[in-house]
Amino acid sequence: MLDDQTMRIVLGGVSLTVFLLFYLGVYRPTRSSFSGWWALVLLCAGLGRLLLLFNGSDLQVITNPASIVTAAIGVTCVWFATRSLRRERLPLWLLVVAPVAILAPRILELGAGGILAGNRPLFIYMTAMFVLGSVETWLALRARRAAPGPTPNGEPVVALLVTAIAGSVLAAFYAVRTVTQVVVSPGTDSAALAGFSGSESIILLVCVVAVTFSVSAVGWDQQTQELRDRAMRDDLTGLLGRTEFRLQAERALSRARSGGVPALLVVADLDHFKELNDAHGHPAGDAALVTFASVLRAFLGSGEPVGRQGGDEFGFVLLGVDRDGALARLEAMSKAYSARSNGFDFALPSVSHGLAGLNDGDSLSEIHERADLALYRAKAEGRNRAVMYSRDATRKAGRVQSTEPARGSSTADVA
Repeated sequence: MLDDQTMRIVLGGVSLTVFLLFYLGVYRPTRSSFSGWWALVLLCAGLGRLLLLFNGSDLQVITNPASIVTAAIGVTCVWFATRSLRRERLPLWLLVVAPVAILAPRILELGAGGILAGNRPLFIYMTAMFVLGSVETWLALRARRAAPGPTPNGEPVVALLVTAIAGSVLAAFYAVRTVTQVVVSPGTDSAALAGFSGSESIILLVCVVAVTFSVSAVGWDQQTQELRDRAMRDDLTGLLGRTEFRLQAERALSRARSGGVPALLVVADLDHFKELNDAHGHPAGDAALVTFASVLRAFLGSGEPVGRQGGDEFGFVLLGVDRDGALARLEAMSKAYSARSNGFDFALPSVSHGLAGLNDGDSLSEIHERADLALYRAKAEGRNRAVMYSRDATRKAGRVQSTEPARGSSTADVA
């Protein structure tokens, strides 16, 4: 069995070698956020182990705290890397706050003489980060399997599975060490609490190699997903483009139909948009489009696709609401949108909406056509209103039936 110093050299050397290969072979070509954070993990793993080679020397007073800081930053990058897979926000401040908070006990107990004397918070923090990283990877694996694409069970999914398993092993390992050495036996010799024993080095070495070979596929997959996401989204608003919106809207309406969930397709159009551009310039028109898009994102759920279909026309799906519920939601959206006029030196244009339900067509094209007809009627009726398509009303009366407008908006049935 190799001694601890030799294992540190092996793990440090392997980590730095893999870091260099990973940086040149994966991060530089892809520039994906996941591969960037994982490159930092490898760098910190290598430097942290090599810094511990100076334990017992005069340089220990510098290198040991430095290894603690490196370990804290590295394990934080593990969580950041896995969290970036789902494009969640990263609390970057943790890269500074965590090392300071963990190192404080070491500074206060500098005279204790142990390798990590007074530094039990590091064990707790590493356990927490590995647990969070493992959870994020399993969530990313589930999301990737459900994501549209030609290979939902291909190499990226296998790579995520390997990463998730390795992360779970590390999380369990550090959880056991934290409980046994920090909670159960708080009086254990500080050298034993170092957490850099030969057994741990072997586990880390296996996990680092296994995960790194896997995350290269994840890094390439993330780049592919990011490029696909850019291609399917509108550059100005960030909403889905016309083609992708139609695809996702069709899936959403199909799921709603099969599940017996009420659903409506809404086509929205900014009123007098050309006049706004002519009077105030295209930057004003762009601002109106971006503002309306931000309101839509705020009011719609994750299962309700929304997209810009071209020019000043938008489309989105409302789930779980009947006619009255849909009109109430649209009214709330219009109020929120209008209230944002205060931030501009011009008045935001009003919005007209056309709605059609699942019973108004067998396909998305038919439903969309009915929603368009309803939108045209909303424009003809005076704009700034929502109109619901209804074939029954047309068959019975042969004309448009209007209801009393609510707070400046109106609704109508149209064929």
